[in-house]
Amino acid sequence: MESRRKPIFLHYRSSRTLILATVSFAVFIDVFLYGVIIPIAPYVVQYRIKVPDEHVQEDITYSIIAYAAGLLVGSPIFGYLTDIFQNRRWFMIAGLVALLLSTVLLCLTKVLWLFILGRLFAGISAAVTWSVGLALITDSFPSDQIGKLLGIVSTGMAAGAFLGPLLGGVIYAKAGYYSVFAVVFAFVTIDIFFRLILLEQRDLKKYEETPNLVSEEGAIGIAEEVTESKTPGDSNTSELIRQQQPPIKESWGPSGLKLLKDIRMLNSLFITVILGWVMTGIEAIVPLRVEQIFKFDSLGAGLIFLPLAITSVFGVVTGWWIDKKGCRMPIVLGLVLGCPVMVILRLPTENTIDHKVLLFAIMALLGLVMACLLPAAMSEVSRCVVAIEERNPGCFGKGGAFGQAFGFFNVAYSVGTVIGPIEAGFVVDADGFETATWTLGLIFFIAAIPAALLVDGYLFAKNAPENNTSGVNEETQMKRAPDVIELAETH
Repeated sequence: MESRRKPIFLHYRSSRTLILATVSFAVFIDVFLYGVIIPIAPYVVQYRIKVPDEHVQEDITYSIIAYAAGLLVGSPIFGYLTDIFQNRRWFMIAGLVALLLSTVLLCLTKVLWLFILGRLFAGISAAVTWSVGLALITDSFPSDQIGKLLGIVSTGMAAGAFLGPLLGGVIYAKAGYYSVFAVVFAFVTIDIFFRLILLEQRDLKKYEETPNLVSEEGAIGIAEEVTESKTPGDSNTSELIRQQQPPIKESWGPSGLKLLKDIRMLNSLFITVILGWVMTGIEAIVPLRVEQIFKFDSLGAGLIFLPLAITSVFGVVTGWWIDKKGCRMPIVLGLVLGCPVMVILRLPTENTIDHKVLLFAIMALLGLVMACLLPAAMSEVSRCVVAIEERNPGCFGKGGAFGQAFGFFNVAYSVGTVIGPIEAGFVVDADGFETATWTLGLIFFIAAIPAALLVDGYLFAKNAPENNTSGVNEETQMKRAPDVIELAETH
């Protein structure tokens, strides 16, 4: 057998801690880069590219459309490819290339089409990071810890969403255009380091000095672990058992399309659309509102989102709750509580300290609502994949469908971010801010109804226990374990 040279620091580079840090920071960077452009885009288009005043808003819109196009098209494609090739690391590096191209173009260009191209590459980078990165988390960690870990990732997203526009506006006002990108390049350098040193958990298995075939003792050990544990912790065990399944006739097209035939998955994507819809709707109408009432400048308008970012760290607590009890309660509770929180956004109406404190308190409550919803929505997507494969073992093939599932998640959230500002802005123009807030609250309440019925499986299904957090249910595991022993014995 040909020996292969182990990569240096193999165990550290493939550690779960590094994988979590890499994905969380990659998510932060992509969201940060999107946000940091927002306050300086008018300057870029009007003064650097020298677009006439009457076309500035139109060209900024084109750049946003380019970002959305990269995100919407890239997410399902990269999700599918990473499942087919069963390699997350190289796709993360490909996303890094897109991120670098985007950053350089946005920093240096003085031509409109190159600026729009830079936004397109930013969307592609985000598509890779979200679809591939979240799938890497799901691959690498025990399935009964996924909720907590996705809660950590969602905290990185919230930090990027807040710090991007804030630092972009402040640094541009105090130090100029290139200073903004000096900060961006500093963050990107850290991201480069993380992604290049990263190895997957499967790389650790590949280079370990162990036989390729499972020994009889090892198979017995696996069988005992599978049959005795009600919530097997290691996702690698589930992967091994999946590989022992009889060959399944492959269907034409991406196997992940089976996800879109599942009503539970469709419901989770619907909830994701709602999250993107409401969050971007709030981001579109609240800054102008506080400017009108409190006379805040761009810095003050950015700071009103600080309480939201701070309370979003409770997503880690939500993740722990999800791992213990499932996704239904966090999602339903978040949607139901989100309804009155949206409505009371109308209450601050006077330029006084009391009303400013009230606004910050409401934004903190909104952060708690999102801390319930975002980690639970991501976890529900991964659980849907698990539940489908439990019913039809091996239906997604050897590579699984986590990459495609999170690609669809990304598409759903992106659709929401397109709808939200348009809907909220239209309602404000037509009937005022107060109507817009209760409209967003009503959207949350409507989404709570199918969520209560379908999250974690149909609520009233007979003899259908709530979906567990493991990759394979206990009954299926007991059936498959002897097959592992038999396979080892034949060799």
